[in-house]
Amino acid sequence: MSFALWPPLLGISLLLLLLLLLGRRWRRTRLPSDPPLDKGHIPWFGHAMEFGKDPAKFLSKMKQKHGDIFTVRVAGKFITILLDPCSYDAVLWESNSKLDFGKYACILMERMFDVKLPNFEPNDEKAMLRLTLQNKNLSSLTKAMFFNLKTLLFSDQNQQWKEGGLFHLSYSTMLRAGYLTLYGNEEENYEDPSSQDKDRAHSSEVYNEFYKLDRFLMRAARSMLTTVEQKEVARIKERLWKLLSVERLNCKANKSSWLESYKKHLEELGVDEDMQSRAMLLQLWVTQGNAGPAVFWLLLFLLNHPAAMAAVQGELEKVLGHRGQTVKQMHGISQEMLDNTPIFDSVLKETLRLTAAPFITREVLEDASLRLADGREYSLRKGDRLCLFPYISPQMDADIYEDPEKFKYDRFLNPDGTEKKDFYKRGTRLKHYNLPWGAGINTCIGKFHAINSIKQFVFLLLSCFDLELKHPNSRIPEFDKERYGFGILQPEGDIMVRYKLKAS
Repeated sequence: MSFALWPPLLGISLLLLLLLLLGRRWRRTRLPSDPPLDKGHIPWFGHAMEFGKDPAKFLSKMKQKHGDIFTVRVAGKFITILLDPCSYDAVLWESNSKLDFGKYACILMERMFDVKLPNFEPNDEKAMLRLTLQNKNLSSLTKAMFFNLKTLLFSDQNQQWKEGGLFHLSYSTMLRAGYLTLYGNEEENYEDPSSQDKDRAHSSEVYNEFYKLDRFLMRAARSMLTTVEQKEVARIKERLWKLLSVERLNCKANKSSWLESYKKHLEELGVDEDMQSRAMLLQLWVTQGNAGPAVFWLLLFLLNHPAAMAAVQGELEKVLGHRGQTVKQMHGISQEMLDNTPIFDSVLKETLRLTAAPFITREVLEDASLRLADGREYSLRKGDRLCLFPYISPQMDADIYEDPEKFKYDRFLNPDGTEKKDFYKRGTRLKHYNLPWGAGINTCIGKFHAINSIKQFVFLLLSCFDLELKHPNSRIPEFDKERYGFGILQPEGDIMVRYKLKAS
């Protein structure tokens, strides 16, 4: 045998030995009280490849095979998946001493954004920040978002047709306006043209760098970046940390109470300025990463369903049209007006039902039992991970929704035009029939600000612009499968649209 063959053969032998040892270390036999167990055929790795490639497809297959609760092995970790919405409360309201969100959150924070916060307690942080995004602070955020959206949308008064990608238009506008709203403006006066120019330039710089990073974040979360990608991500982060540095943020005008409270929180944790900049980038993704993609899908569904578009525009004219001024001339949209749009609300709920696919994840901190709504009881093992995936059930469950893969703009409307809340699975009325915002103690604290922001952007766009598909027969793009588990799904490709300012 040639000596040249020894090194590769030795490497293969060591790999096989390692897999054998790992297989022994993570070997598990199902006990009668355990959920169905599917370890896969590869020691340690288990179903890692299938799970990572297309989680929705893989978990749907496992559900058909095992039912609505089962345990799979993924890269050395045993993950129990629960897909029975009638039983979700048993997880959503369980004590953090048994089922903890913080441990996994810390893993993702470090993998994706290089953030390490001492004594990090996500529920304490959410409780502290909740007031800054709700109640009395919501109206000031809504007003600021309105002005910042106008700054971005009406920078060019030319009434000629423009062409561009709908995803780019939606994501860039929402992220830039949201960034200016929470992190502040370059100068205090919203109305000053030179101040608006500075806001447009700076927010564009932030978005362009953030979008570059966003292309890598899912791979970073799964520790799948190549060496070349790791170096590129590090360069992008360095630029973003400078744009979001303490020094720069201290110079901002019109800073939100959310920003001031979060800065104070980081200081109280004893976080240095470098780590504060990293945390600010993390929060930019947390607060702004989903609204733009949600707007993209909503607008795309409306453009592809003329009846839905006509219903929404008719409702907007009814709500906004009798004010004696155009939306562009208004200084804000009141909460009363934003709340009086049942058709739009149904469209938004239906859009999120079809495109929101977050995992709700808990680490099992101690051996425990999980009782399902039908009386079945299963054991959970310390060190495992428990995961809900509402995208599969309830959101895409044919037992709950007729033709669940289709967009029906009035799915969440009763015949009398009121909100429909009665949905059933096997005769049981569901408490959780659509979960794009999470639920229980981990409901998204920025939900109401996000809804107001989405509404304002769509109201401004549909009221002040003519918008149409460049190619009317364009197919709705497939989902980027890497995004399953992390919020609103993004498209694999963009859709070209044409738009122009309407005549005054």
